Amino acid sequence: MHKKSLPPLLALRAFEAVARRASFKRAAEELAVTPTAISHHIRQLERFLGWRVLDRTPRSVALTPDGAQLFEATHTGFVEIAEVVARLREGRRSSITLSSTAAFFGHWLVSRLERLRRDLPAIDLRLHTSDEIVDLRPGGVEAAIRYGKGPFVNSAPLCGDVFAPVCSPKLGITALADLRQVTLLHVDGRRRPQPPPDWRHWCAKAGAAGVDTAAGQHFPDSLLAVQAAIAGQGIAIVSLVLARDAIEAGLLTLPFSTMLAGDSYHFAWAEGSQERSALTSLRCWFTRELTEPH
Repeated sequence: MHKKSLPPLLALRAFEAVARRASFKRAAEELAVTPTAISHHIRQLERFLGWRVLDRTPRSVALTPDGAQLFEATHTGFVEIAEVVARLREGRRSSITLSSTAAFFGHWLVSRLERLRRDLPAIDLRLHTSDEIVDLRPGGVEAAIRYGKGPFVNSAPLCGDVFAPVCSPKLGITALADLRQVTLLHVDGRRRPQPPPDWRHWCAKAGAAGVDTAAGQHFPDSLLAVQAAIAGQGIAIVSLVLARDAIEAGLLTLPFSTMLAGDSYHFAWAEGSQERSALTSLRCWFTRELTEPH
């Protein structure tokens, strides 16, 4: 078909929106242009055709008989194009189920999900929470963020980790002696790293004498301990990878420089999935986010 047989596409798009919305103003809002621009496109369309497609009054917009036929064709065409594009886009999306702990998802990933969707729009990421190592397989849980010394089978290291005491700036803790007066917050049931990053080991390394490391409040996971620390209820030893956002936001502070070694985070994938470009993109995204400052 010769290109001159078709009106300008922008003019057709403006006409279809005006006819469907029965309003120049509403069509302009939908297309994110001015009503003046819509009027220009309609005049351009009518000059191209040589006849009117709309009857306009100060209070209404109506299709002419010829305009009604043109609207039926353009509306059907735009709807069909949109449906085809949606099908093609959906067919190119990759669904990946990622497993990790509730602590990693809650402390670190949830606040970055919008950035991940923006950076990797073709990946439909589904989260699987487990504190156990899950068998990875294509078509099931296909990837995982794992924590340990490594190396894991079919995995790549992401970043190392350290543990240190954190607390609300409101507590005003500045000296080791302050630990005798503040509530110690404990996280029970940590399996990694070993030895556990607890108050007994930290006080021994820091030389904090006279601190009752068995006293204080106990929590079943770091999520609750961090929330308690943010609320000013005490001081907790936590992963600085997981507490980074709260520290950067000024909700938590690091009153002491002594740290305990942690393990490392790794990105693992199912055997046979390593050739998937979506998995490679996801691994590179986690590597960048966990190692580069923002």
